[in-house]
Amino acid sequence: MQPPALHPGAAELDPSTAFFTNEIEFRQEIIYFIIVDRFHDGTSDEEELAGQWDRGDRAGLLDKTWQEWGKYWGGNLQGIIDKVDYLQSLGITAVWLSPLFEQVDDMQYNRAPMHGYWTRDFKRLNPRFLRSGDSRSLKQSATLRDLVQALHGAGIKLILDVVCNHSSPDINGQKGVVYDDGEPLCDYNNDSQQFYYHYPEITDWEDEFQLIHHEMCGLATFNEKNIGFRNYIKTAIREWIDVGVDALRVDTLKHMPIWFWQEFSADMKAHKPNLFLFGEYGFSKPWDQRSIAYANHTGMSILDFGLCDGIRFAFSGREPGGFHQIERILSYDHVYERANELVTFIDNHDMPRFLSIVPDPRKLELAVVLLMTLRGVPCLFYGTEQYLNNPTDGGQDPYNRPMMERWDREGALFQMLQRLAQLRRHNQALSFGSHQQRYITDQVYAYSRHYRDFHVLVVLNQGDDCQIDIANTGLEDGELICALTGEHQQVQAGAVRALSLPAGSARVYSRMGQPVSGAVLGVFQLNGYRTSPGESLAITGSCPELGSWDHNRAYGMEYVNANTWICEVPFDRSAGGLIHYKFLVRGSGDPRLENILCRRFLLPDRGRIKFDCSWGEI
Repeated sequence: MQPPALHPGAAELDPSTAFFTNEIEFRQEIIYFIIVDRFHDGTSDEEELAGQWDRGDRAGLLDKTWQEWGKYWGGNLQGIIDKVDYLQSLGITAVWLSPLFEQVDDMQYNRAPMHGYWTRDFKRLNPRFLRSGDSRSLKQSATLRDLVQALHGAGIKLILDVVCNHSSPDINGQKGVVYDDGEPLCDYNNDSQQFYYHYPEITDWEDEFQLIHHEMCGLATFNEKNIGFRNYIKTAIREWIDVGVDALRVDTLKHMPIWFWQEFSADMKAHKPNLFLFGEYGFSKPWDQRSIAYANHTGMSILDFGLCDGIRFAFSGREPGGFHQIERILSYDHVYERANELVTFIDNHDMPRFLSIVPDPRKLELAVVLLMTLRGVPCLFYGTEQYLNNPTDGGQDPYNRPMMERWDREGALFQMLQRLAQLRRHNQALSFGSHQQRYITDQVYAYSRHYRDFHVLVVLNQGDDCQIDIANTGLEDGELICALTGEHQQVQAGAVRALSLPAGSARVYSRMGQPVSGAVLGVFQLNGYRTSPGESLAITGSCPELGSWDHNRAYGMEYVNANTWICEVPFDRSAGGLIHYKFLVRGSGDPRLENILCRRFLLPDRGRIKFDCSWGEI
C-alpha cells in the first residue's frame, strides 16, 4: 500500500521580515535527534590520504577504530549532508543536532567533549565537525552553509541544541574558559566579572537554590544575573538563527530561573517570531508542579519525560500496569497549556536505548507507533529506525551512542515510519486532535484521535494473538483501511467487532477530512476554561469570519482536553484588517463571554498566524 500524498501546508508569516514561507505547523513536524559525532563521517578520500581527518587543536582525541567510547569517532556535518536524502526518505521534517559550538579541545580522564556540552566559544563552530580548512566562523563556514542549504532544500528544519546553563568542567587545570568569537571573555578560576556562580555540587535535588546556583557534574555554572553573560549568550544564539537555524532545543532548563527563560524566549522570538523552542527539564513529570510551571511559563515547550517513562514501563514491565501506564500520564494533559506541543520520545542520549531495556524489536515497533500517533511532537533518536543498540553495561552512557552503520531503507521499522510520517503530515487529528481511550488492558490498547472531520483509530497488541470488540470507536460507519497493513475493517453502529490482532501487532486506521484554507489562517488555542458537560467554546468577533458579534454565528472550537480548545479560522474578507474578538461558552442557556476588553489583532494580507490565549476574567 502506498502512503498517501502530502497535503501542502498553509503559507506562514514571518513578521520579522514580512516574508511568507510554506512552513507547516510545528505540531506536524517529525524530529530526528542526531549525535553529530556518531552519525556519519563524510571525510573525503583525499582528506583521508592527506591525513586531514583529525581537525582539532590537539591530536589524540579521535579514535577512527570506534573502540574508545569517550573519544571522537569522526561524524561530521558533511556526513549529515551526505545523508539528507536518507532523512527525507524516512519522512523527517526537522533535525535536532547535538551542540555545534566550539568545544574545549582536551580530555577529562577518558572523555573528550564529542557530546558538545563543554563549550569554549558560543560564536564559533567545533572544527572537528567541519571540512578540512573550513572557517570556524558562523558566517564564513562553507560546511555550515552547505548543511543549511541541503536541509532546507529537502524541506527539513535545523534545530540547534543550546546550552545556557554552563560551560566546561575542570579539565587539566582549566575550568570555564570561554571566548567571544575568539576573544577571551571569562575564566572560572579568574572570575573578576562574576560570570559564574561558585558553589559546590548539588546534593539536594529538591532544593530550588541548589538547582539554580550549585554545580552539576562539576560544570562551571553561569551567573544569569550578570547582564554581560545574558547579552553574550543571546547575541550568540541570534547569530546562529541568522545563519539558518529554525528552532532551538534548550539544555538543562530546570537549572536556571523562569525569569531568565522568559527573557531569553522573548528576545529570541523578537528576532524570529515563528521560532519554536523546547527545553530539557530533566525527568519532568506532570505531577511535578515545578516542571509544569516551566512548561507553561517559560515561553517554550519541554521534552515529555513523563510519557517516555510511561511508554517504556508499558513494555518493560518495570512498573506494573502495561498500557495503563500510558493512560495514567495522558490523564494529566490538562495541567499543560500546550500538551499538543510537548516533544515526545522513547529514548535519548542520557538514558539507555529502548532496545537495551526491552530487547524485542517488535515491541520497539509498537513503541514507535505510539510515538507517532499520540499527542505531541515526536522525536526519534538517530538509528532507532535501524534497530541501533549496544547493550554493554545495560546500554548506559556512552553505550547508548553507538556509531550509525546501517542505512537500510527496506527494513520493517524504516518503512513503518515512512507510512506513519506521511499519515502524521496528512491527518490533522494527530497534530491537533483530542485523545479518547477506546479499549485497554495491560496488553491491548485502542485509542482514537479527533479534530474536525479528521479521525485516527490506533490499536496495539503486545500480548498473544487475540480478538477484541471496540464498542465505541468514535467513527461513523463505513470501511477502514489500515495504513500499516492495508487490511480492511468495517465500522457498524460505531463499533468494530471481532477485530483479530496477531501477537505484537498494530493497526492504524485513518479518516481524512478537508483542511481549512484561507488567505490568512489563524490557529487559535485557548486554555484556562474547564467546560462542563454540554458546553463548548467558540470565538465571536468584529469580522464576518467570526460572526460579526452575532453569538449564534460565532466560530466553533474543537475540544482537545479539559484545559485546551483549538480551531483554525480562515480569514478572506478580513485579511489585512484589524479584528476584535472574544471567546465565549455555549451551553444550554445564554452564551457566557470572557469578562475582558476585546482582544485585537491586525491581520496580515496572507499567511499563517498562531494565537495562544488564556480565558480572561476580571
